[in-house]
Amino acid sequence: MQRRGRQIQPTDLKERAIGAVVSECRGRVGMSQEALAANCGFDRTYISRVERGILNPTVIRLWKISEVLEIPFRHMVSRMEEWLAERTKKR
Repeated sequence: MQRRGRQIQPTDLKERAIGAVVSECRGRVGMSQEALAANCGFDRTYISRVERGILNPTVIRLWKISEVLEIPFRHMVSRMEEWLAERTKKR
């Protein structure tokens, strides 16, 4: 069996903000990646890759995630902006 190479983690904070906030919100409501993925109709690996910042979801998919987590979309977007601002200050 061939071993997969390491996936490169994004260095762009905007790319990382989406995944960090999805993970944060999911954790806050106590939902697993598997449950979130199943309720959204996505594969668990998709949610994992979004949370690690490897994939950036479309707005429609991000909206679906916010609906399943029962968090208003605008709150997720605001939290992404806050997350980015917090990290930008540190640099």
